[in-house]
Amino acid sequence: MLEFPQNLIGFVGTLIFRGERYQYKDATITHVKGSWGAVTLGKYIFADDAYFRDEQTIQHEYGHRLQSRKLSVLYLLVVGLPSLIWAGCFEKWRRKRGVSYYWFYTERWADKLGGVVRKP
Repeated sequence: MLEFPQNLIGFVGTLIFRGERYQYKDATITHVKGSWGAVTLGKYIFADDAYFRDEQTIQHEYGHRLQSRKLSVLYLLVVGLPSLIWAGCFEKWRRKRGVSYYWFYTERWADKLGGVVRKP
């Protein structure tokens, strides 16, 4: 019940995007065609063509799932919105400064929780 907002949005997403699905632990992974990345809303993970079967990406997104469980209703404000802004608005800044996408606190934390080890 505490993850209600993100789980509701994620559930609605599964009704809209009827792509191939599979279970990863307690999360439902849904394929959404295209080349846009991946996003986690509660126990629902949506991934594009490149990331749908990519183990490291799914582990990372599962880290976001665990953040959602820990933060409850605060997830969308503490992780979801900042992560969305980081992904969508700072690509040029990251590239110019040689900063990894996974440097940002939401992404480092998701990697840690998901058990992702990245090469330096």
